[in-house]
Amino acid sequence: MNKRKFAIDWTKSTEKIKEQNAPKKNWKDERLYYPQIKDNGTAEAIIRFLPSKDTDIPFVKTYNHAFDGPGGWYINECPTTIAQECPTCKANTELWNSDPDTVRRRSRKTNYYTNILVVKDPQNPENEGKVFLFKYGKTIHEKIMSKISPEEGGIDEPVMVFDYYDGANFKFKIKTQKVSNTNMPNYDLSVFDNPSPVGTDEEIEKIHGMLYSLTEFTGKDRFKSYNDLKERFEKVTGKIIIPVTNAPTTAPTSTPQTVTTPAASGEKTVFDGDDETFFNDLQNG
Repeated sequence: MNKRKFAIDWTKSTEKIKEQNAPKKNWKDERLYYPQIKDNGTAEAIIRFLPSKDTDIPFVKTYNHAFDGPGGWYINECPTTIAQECPTCKANTELWNSDPDTVRRRSRKTNYYTNILVVKDPQNPENEGKVFLFKYGKTIHEKIMSKISPEEGGIDEPVMVFDYYDGANFKFKIKTQKVSNTNMPNYDLSVFDNPSPVGTDEEIEKIHGMLYSLTEFTGKDRFKSYNDLKERFEKVTGKIIIPVTNAPTTAPTSTPQTVTTPAASGEKTVFDGDDETFFNDLQNG
C-alpha cells in the first residue's frame, strides 16, 4: 500500500477535543490565599500584611457587581473603580426611590487586594513562608484601619501593619455563621498581634522579591466599555438605561448626585457612588 502523502496524526487533536468536551472546572487564581475551612466551619491562620512594590498605598480598592435577572447573570468589574461611569450605578441611582430592594441586590461590592506572607497555616503548612495575594472586605479593612489610625485621644498607638519592621502579624480567625439560611464567614475574632519585625534583612529581601503587582486590579484592560456593560445590563434586567443628553462618557466617583430618599420626608441625600455606604446611611438615619 502506498504511503499517504497528506496523512495526519490526529492523536493530539483527539486529546484536545476530549479536553474541550470535559466538564469545566471552576477557575481559581492560585495566587490568592484563603485558609481551608475545617469540618466545624472554622479556620485559623497567622498572616502578615505586606507593602506594595508598585502602588502608592499597600492595597488597592475595587468595586464589582454580581446579580441575576430574567436574562441571566451580570458579573462585572465596576468602572467606578477607575473613576469612570458605570451603567449599573446609574440605573441604581434612578431606581432607588421606587425600588430600593432591587437596588440593594444590584449594588456594587467593595473588595481590597494586598500582598500577605503566610506565617502559620495549621491546615496547610506547605503555605507557610510563602507570599500570596489576599482579597478581603469591609470587616478586615476596618480592623486594619483601626490599627493604622486608632481613635484619637485613645490609649492605642498607631501601627503601620504593612511595615516589614514595625508591622504586626494578624491572627486570622474564621467562624461560619448562618445569615438568612446562608453560611457566611465571620471574622470578628481576628486580631493583630504586638508589633514585630517580619524577619531579618536577608529574609525581608527574599519576601520583597516575591511580592505580586497590584496595578493589574486597576488596569483599564480589566474593565469593559460603558456600552458593553450597558448592553449586558439591559439584557440581564430587561430594562433600558436612558442616556443623559450631552452627558460626559466618564465621571469621577467623587462627583455627587443628589437623589430624594423615601425616609427623608422631602429632604435630599447625596449619593456619592458608593452604594453600600449610601444604603447603610439611609437605614441608620
